[in-house]
Amino acid sequence: MSSHTVIFLIIFFALISMSFAQQTEIWGKVFNGTEDSSLVNNAEVELLIYRGHQLIDDSSFVSQTNADGVYRFSQLPLDSLLLFYPRTTFHEIVYYGTGVRATKKWHSFQNDIVVYDSTSNKNSIYVAMEHIFITQEKGVVTVKEVLLLTNRGKRTYLGVESATTNINYVLQFPLPDEAENLEILTPEMQNTAKIENGTLYDTALFSPGSKQISFQFQILYKGNEWQFNRAIIYPTGGVNLFLSDANLKIDGPNIKPMGDFNIKGKNYQHYSLQQYLMPGMPLAFTLKNLPRQTMDIKWIVLTLVAVFLVVGFIYTFLKK
Repeated sequence: MSSHTVIFLIIFFALISMSFAQQTEIWGKVFNGTEDSSLVNNAEVELLIYRGHQLIDDSSFVSQTNADGVYRFSQLPLDSLLLFYPRTTFHEIVYYGTGVRATKKWHSFQNDIVVYDSTSNKNSIYVAMEHIFITQEKGVVTVKEVLLLTNRGKRTYLGVESATTNINYVLQFPLPDEAENLEILTPEMQNTAKIENGTLYDTALFSPGSKQISFQFQILYKGNEWQFNRAIIYPTGGVNLFLSDANLKIDGPNIKPMGDFNIKGKNYQHYSLQQYLMPGMPLAFTLKNLPRQTMDIKWIVLTLVAVFLVVGFIYTFLKK
């Protein structure tokens, strides 16, 4: 073999290697988490491709799991700006794998997808922890609730239809009667939340695992006390209350002061509810030592001016 032939073959195989190096592969298995992670065959898997937050392709790449529950996407573009998400539909519910970003160091990724059977029974829904943050300013109490919810079962919870509305909801959170200016703080919930008859509903399906939900509302209070009272919907393992104002106090059944607590450089008074709450039980406490609201001086002046004008008008009219 001549030296020219050897050089040609070396260059040829180098080019072949470079072409393969510029591609990536994503593969994985589809498991049924309800059936002890049994493999799911003949499941159609699609690949979503994002550049940043923009979906650029959701139809070009489709695969199907084989008898071993394995899907595979080969010859994908090697571009570190692209993010790949595999997804599949099981019992009319869409499930996703994790996002994958290809790099020059890694060209093949295993990305498994777990699917579940479904249920409309909420017995597996549990509030592992609830934090309530309370602040007050100028006659307004702001209540921020942060809940860590867990689906402890092996099925995706579909929810039920509300008895008083036409909403098919998954989770519900009653609000105090006087609640105003409700704000959803969890980004994922902003597109799935609905408010009807003083109740916040979340319509997103709840697969096994945990998720956090956070929202806040405001209360206009009178006097120096305000009572919080709402029913418990899901079994709740622990409730912590945090006050940003050192002058405020909380009083309620089984609520005990736990001292100061620092969160991200801010000091709070920490209270803990020493009780396991079951559905139907009330979560109730009284916020005390609220500052009494006084009328602003400008309104006092305006009121006095109005009184003098009225008296002057009446006096002039009677004199005539």
